[in-house]
Amino acid sequence: MGGFDQNFTFFTVPAAFVLLFLPKLYSFSLGLKYLDPADPRRYQPAILKADDLDDRTKARILRAEAAFANGLETLAFYAAAVAAVNMQGVDPVAANILSLLYLASRVVYNLVYVVLQDNPRWALVRSMTWFCGIGIIFAMFFLAGTAARYK
Repeated sequence: MGGFDQNFTFFTVPAAFVLLFLPKLYSFSLGLKYLDPADPRRYQPAILKADDLDDRTKARILRAEAAFANGLETLAFYAAAVAAVNMQGVDPVAANILSLLYLASRVVYNLVYVVLQDNPRWALVRSMTWFCGIGIIFAMFFLAGTAARYK
């Protein structure tokens, strides 16, 4: 299977960390002048008060911030799943594929949430994408648990 039999799942954890920062970078690209480094928690309220930003831009900035927070919230769960599949010796091909699918789910989630959800009809797709990512993590834990049971 050309490289998939060599386990690279541990490398996907820092990749997931980088991916979660992409919405934050996008947010800053649109509203950096409203960021006070001495009080970064005031960034979102400052965006809401900004008179020179249109509603669409404000909404994208706020959704990008939410996508960033969501990435942080799920990263530890994903990292634990990667550790579990490696600790239990899950087939590297399966572990690699699931890891790449998780990364893909995060890319799609960010795109749908930040950009496509200008149209609220995309909200369901965003939620489904999130559940797919969580389902992938569950699958990794299931494989690890199954491997542990039959050792």
